Amino acid sequence: MISTAFRLPDPPSPALRFARPEPAGASSRTGAPKADDAADTPVEIRPTSGKDQARDLAWKRLERVKARMDALKLMAKIDPKTALKLAAELAREMKGAVKAYAEAGGRNVSTGDLALIRKQAADALEARDAAAEADVDTTAMDGQIKALDAREADAVADHGFFEEVKRIVAGLKKARQDIRGEAIQSLNPPTEDDWKAADRDQAELEREIDRAASGPAVSIRI
Repeated sequence: MISTAFRLPDPPSPALRFARPEPAGASSRTGAPKADDAADTPVEIRPTSGKDQARDLAWKRLERVKARMDALKLMAKIDPKTALKLAAELAREMKGAVKAYAEAGGRNVSTGDLALIRKQAADALEARDAAAEADVDTTAMDGQIKALDAREADAVADHGFFEEVKRIVAGLKKARQDIRGEAIQSLNPPTEDDWKAADRDQAELEREIDRAASGPAVSIRI
C-alpha cells in the first residue's frame, strides 16, 4: 500500500515570523506603562519594511514547495521519470526562495552564531545595568542594546527559515533515493539526461544555501 504519511512541520505564521519579541528585562529599560495605563496608551503601528515583505514572500515559496512534497513522494512510486522532473522543479523553486531571502538581508545563521548574538545581547544589558548603577550616562549603550535586540530577532527568524530549508532539502534527497530505487523496475525510467539535469538543479540549490551563510558579521560591540 502506498503511504502518503510524509509531512514536514509547519513553519511559524508570517505574522509571528518577523515580529521582534520584547527581550527579557525590556520593561525595566523602556519604562513600559503599567496595566492601569494600558487603555490610555495608543497602539503603535509599525510599517512592514520591504525586506520583511521579501522574506515573507520567500517563506510562502517554501510553503508551496512543502505542499507538493507529498505528491512527489507518491509519484516516485508510480512514475519515477515524472517524479524526477518534479524534484528538479522543486529544487529550482527552493533555490529562488533562498536567493530572494538572502537578497533581502537574510542569512543562514548557524546555531553557534545565534548563541553568540544572544550572549552579546545579555552581556550588553548587564554592562548597561552596571553603568546605570554607577550613575554613568547609558544613552549610547541603550542604542547599542536596541540594535543587538533587533539583530537577535533577525537571527531567530533567519535560523528558522534555513532550518525549514534544510528539512525540505532532506525530503528532496530522500525522494531522489526513492526514485532511483523505483526506476529499476519501471517501464519508463528517467534517462541519463534526466538525472544530469536533476543533479544540476539539486547542486545549484545547495550552492545557493552555502552562499547564504556568508552574510554580514553578527557582532555588534559595545
